[in-house]
Amino acid sequence: MTIETLLKAVPPPALPSDAFTGPWEAVEAELGTSLPQDYKDFVRLYGSGYFMEFLGVDIPRSPNPNMRLESNVRIACAGFLTLDEEWPYPWWPHPGGLIPFGATDNGDYLFWLARGAPTDWGVVVWDRGLGQFEAFDCDLTDFLAGLATGDILPKEFPDDLLPCDRLFQPHA
Repeated sequence: MTIETLLKAVPPPALPSDAFTGPWEAVEAELGTSLPQDYKDFVRLYGSGYFMEFLGVDIPRSPNPNMRLESNVRIACAGFLTLDEEWPYPWWPHPGGLIPFGATDNGDYLFWLARGAPTDWGVVVWDRGLGQFEAFDCDLTDFLAGLATGDILPKEFPDDLLPCDRLFQPHA
């Protein structure tokens, strides 16, 4: 999986905000797992920003604590585990668990389903309103490209995401 599809659908900003270029070893050690290469390319080329005026992807070592991958993984997973629910997937740090990487304005969460090698991880969307999960058999950047082209639309995402004047807006 590569970032090429996303680059064609949504050009990266000339000056990405808070782009993370590495090193990755400390981040991955803190999370206890390697991360997908397309994500590493995304945070290097796009940095922190607002995708389709609706969602954000967390960035390692972000100066904005609300957008920092490492802390958001812990906070989100701990929050879900406090709910008295039976979940269809395990949570990070369990093998094959969900690892949050972003969220929407509606309070939905975006996860990797960390099964197998990071190149094989799919995307899972948790809809806050319905409390349901929807799995997509694609990596993060193919998911974002699909949103931008209209080829992917999670069931509970707004129908009016497209057309969108700003497919990606870097944070100031």
